[in-house]
Amino acid sequence: MIGEGQYDVAQVCTNGHSINSASRGMPQFNQEFCDECGAPSITECPSCKTPIRGHYNSGSLSFSKYVPPAFCYKCGKPFPWTAAAISTAKELAELQDNLTSAEKQELAGTVDDLVRNTPRTPVAQARFRSLMKKVGKDGYEALRSVLTNVLSEAARKAIFGT
Repeated sequence: MIGEGQYDVAQVCTNGHSINSASRGMPQFNQEFCDECGAPSITECPSCKTPIRGHYNSGSLSFSKYVPPAFCYKCGKPFPWTAAAISTAKELAELQDNLTSAEKQELAGTVDDLVRNTPRTPVAQARFRSLMKKVGKDGYEALRSVLTNVLSEAARKAIFGT
């Protein structure tokens, strides 16, 4: 059992779907593969083997939805789902016909600063919003669906309002 004031270990598929936020405390809910996409599940950072932080045991009942972290707290590397979202968003930037080559590069360059909460994030947010006006609804929705789960909370609210 996970003690009060401790994190359990999360089980997440390599595409970022939460399988079990308490894989040690409730192992009966563990799965080798994701029932949403079929990808294998992991419980540790592929880079440094540190367990993925899951449910935090505060000592009281918690009904908050578990959201897998974007980066490993130990080594700072992106988890597989974050790396895939960054790569996909950059690829989508290249496919935007309404942007010039320079704007496509600019859009792709903002992605790294959007997924990390750094002093550069507000600049990336402003640049992203500006470029989204040129991209159009389809491009906006495609990028939104890819980035929503890996953006920092502040960036997600500033850009998408959610």
